Amino acid sequence: MLNVVKSDFYKLGKSKFFKGCVFASFIVAIIFVGALHTGVIHATVDGRGAAEMLAQIMFAGFYIYIFAVFTSLFVASEFQYGTIKNMLSRGAGRTKVFFSKVIVCISANLVMLAIFICTVLIVGTVLWGFDPNGIGAFSGLLAMIPLQAFMIIAYSILFTSTSIAIKGMVSAITVNLASLMIFTVLLNSVSALFSKSFTLADYWIGSSVMDLATLTPSAEDIVRGLIIAVAWSVMSATIGLLLFKKADVK
Repeated sequence: MLNVVKSDFYKLGKSKFFKGCVFASFIVAIIFVGALHTGVIHATVDGRGAAEMLAQIMFAGFYIYIFAVFTSLFVASEFQYGTIKNMLSRGAGRTKVFFSKVIVCISANLVMLAIFICTVLIVGTVLWGFDPNGIGAFSGLLAMIPLQAFMIIAYSILFTSTSIAIKGMVSAITVNLASLMIFTVLLNSVSALFSKSFTLADYWIGSSVMDLATLTPSAEDIVRGLIIAVAWSVMSATIGLLLFKKADVK
């Protein structure tokens, strides 16, 4: 397992997809801060501290699209270029290969998340100060950032599993981006057909990302978010691994 993971991390370091998405994370962070500063994006929080702005940007969740694209390209390209077939032919078990991809994609997406957050905080602090309203934002960040990272781990497992199941780069990107764009709408539509008091979308990862994009998360939102992240992670990994074991790898 260790050798498989080492090999995948080596490929990650050489990956143009990863380098491009790291740069995109940096640029998108600057664009969002600039848009907030100039009023192109209307600020909906009181004051203009970097910490408050980070929470608002995370609520939008646009940076997750970068992670979806990276994971799709990195994983699906392994099938297109025959890399996974070569690994399997050398005796690497499918379970090891699957979880190696999961580990590497989680790591890469967390690195990009860290770059995104640091860029927003640094540029935002230069423009507005870190916490000009004195609302204790640092302690809030200590809660918000790990929770968002936990959500990204769940997304990474889902994106990786989808990409392994689909195999094609374009198809994987399409499905993973679609899950971000329309899945909430679909869940809301299904809920509306059967119940007005129960909303399936409340149990989607994206809903937890928004609920936890705050400097003052409630205990209820934290517990529910963690449960949702674990549930989607286990479900995605289980289905993805089963499909990979049955797939015809060419």
